[in-house]
Amino acid sequence: MGFKSDWKQATPYLGFCVFTFCWTNVIFGLDTSTFGSLQALPSWLNQFGTNGSLTTLQKALANSIVYVGRFAGTLTFEPIAERYGYKVLLAAIASVQVVSVIIQLASGNFNTFIAGRTISYVAVGWIDGTISSYASEIAPAALRGFFSGLLAPMANLASVWGAGMCQHYATETHKVGWMVPIGIQLIPVVMIAICWPFTVESPRWLLSHDRDDQALAALKKLRRKDDVDAGLCEVELEAIAYAIQYDKTHATARWRDLFTNTAYKQTIYTILFFFFYPSTGNAFYNAYGTTFFKSLGLGNAAFTYAILCQLLGAIGGTTGLLLTDRVGRRPLLIIGSALLVLFDGLAAGLASKSVRTTTDNNVVVACWMLMLWSAKLSWATHAYIVVPEMGGIRMRKKLVMVGTTVDVLGNWLWGFAAPYIQLADATKGPKIGYLFMGFAGMALIFAIFFAPELKGRSLEEVDEMFQKFRWGWEYKGYKTTGVGAAVAQAEHGELANTKEVADGAEVDEKNVTGTQVQVNLV
Repeated sequence: MGFKSDWKQATPYLGFCVFTFCWTNVIFGLDTSTFGSLQALPSWLNQFGTNGSLTTLQKALANSIVYVGRFAGTLTFEPIAERYGYKVLLAAIASVQVVSVIIQLASGNFNTFIAGRTISYVAVGWIDGTISSYASEIAPAALRGFFSGLLAPMANLASVWGAGMCQHYATETHKVGWMVPIGIQLIPVVMIAICWPFTVESPRWLLSHDRDDQALAALKKLRRKDDVDAGLCEVELEAIAYAIQYDKTHATARWRDLFTNTAYKQTIYTILFFFFYPSTGNAFYNAYGTTFFKSLGLGNAAFTYAILCQLLGAIGGTTGLLLTDRVGRRPLLIIGSALLVLFDGLAAGLASKSVRTTTDNNVVVACWMLMLWSAKLSWATHAYIVVPEMGGIRMRKKLVMVGTTVDVLGNWLWGFAAPYIQLADATKGPKIGYLFMGFAGMALIFAIFFAPELKGRSLEEVDEMFQKFRWGWEYKGYKTTGVGAAVAQAEHGELANTKEVADGAEVDEKNVTGTQVQVNLV
């Protein structure tokens, strides 16, 4: 299908629901960019630092212990989402954020402030899984990459916002210099509270909990009026219902099933996607970007550079989002990884010179900006696009939970270990960029040879594609014949033919006969 025909499947209400859920990632974007800059703000350091600065231990704890909260969020995401649904999680995220901000604003010492952030990161752990899973379940296959990946640009734009606020208070020494950036984090909560009642639960979730009438009503709100009038919603829902029933009959959803013949490759790929995401420089910049620029001797200009870096990151994420359903996932991963190798290595080489000119410093800053652009173009965006596309019907939430757990551990490791890594001669100061370059090289190899291309696929047909090993370039041309193919046809607005969908076995066509005439008219 072409670009115009793909986007004809989008509706204003679909966009409203996805954007409402994506607003939660503004919480994460504001927090990371704000705290990255707070560590260089005199107002915050005067109250929470030691003699106006942070010790190495305080830096390590401030940027790592919050991931205990995020880890708790990722561990509880799957059981909460499975039992209560995505809308309940959305309300819980907003409630936890309110508590967190109140604690941070009322804190009088370093430990209490970090405890408040840690509570917020429970919500961040839920956000990681909730947005991408919800968006991937309600979006048509042709637009799934765009809607699933929206969470990354939302965080990136929020990061620009947070960095800009901190730049305004770069020389402020009173409490207002850090309290305003923290208090602003309640704005996305207000937006969620206003929009939340008007969203719908995922039709796939409703179907899996035997709430068929509600599922049909929700799907009709999300799809075009022409498709609703033609009966395509019934076709799509019935194909999904059959896929759910087939999966319940032929598969299980135990944790050990992540390592079965069909799922183990998806599990390994999930781990690698979320390993490369923080390990190519993204996690280090989020924690230490502004202070790193200051260590290069850039002074208060470091805050301005932080804004520009976040802005380039937002542009990179948006570029990836707009292109992923056009050119595919793999090309963007390959290009982004190659650029990460280049910019990580070049920044490390120039910044490691004993004597740097102004031109050298400008090139280093430019490399960091382009590094962030490349990371957002590739792994930062596509980890949340590709992983929620894998796992079939019952294992998808577990794979998302595995991936976000790896992300949490990776961010925790870089947040805690980076100050100590930089004390060693081989990775001292900016030389840590060579380490990121090495991981970017590994990411490039994986992207070329193994990364699957899932553009335009239905969620239900991916398991069939992983039934045996395939090189990355083989996924694009693979033609599915199982039950997922019927769902894909329905999602693309075509007649879903459910014959010969279950490993070649004939299936009763009662699922579609009731709407065949209407669909053929379309």
